[in-house]
Amino acid sequence: MCTRGFTLMEVLVATAITGMALGVILSLLAQGHRQAYRGDISRMAAEASVNLLDRWQSKGKFPSSEQGDIEDFSGWTYSIESRPLVTHVTLPSGQTRQVEPEELVEIDLTLNPPGNAKKFKLAFWIPRSSVE
Repeated sequence: MCTRGFTLMEVLVATAITGMALGVILSLLAQGHRQAYRGDISRMAAEASVNLLDRWQSKGKFPSSEQGDIEDFSGWTYSIESRPLVTHVTLPSGQTRQVEPEELVEIDLTLNPPGNAKKFKLAFWIPRSSVE
């Protein structure tokens, strides 16, 4: 009779360890896939915003308020809003003062990817003369 071999307990422990290791590996693969997807969406948002900004800059004017679909980016939409720039300045005395430079406006560009992905927002200041 052969007495070499594994006991039932050893086989169960080995199976449990293998199962946990496979679970960790599959979790890491899924996380890598999610990160790659987020990276692709972020890259596309950057490209779409550059296309929109180039289009408006070539016209010489940014819209004061507009929304629509983004050309060459199926399912992507955008909205742009402008408003007077208001900023708060803290003086050396500790007082806070609200400053509204008349020559600048704040532009908020929001990009909406297809599906339920998170929105991308870009805020910047431009001269008031550059807005319709």
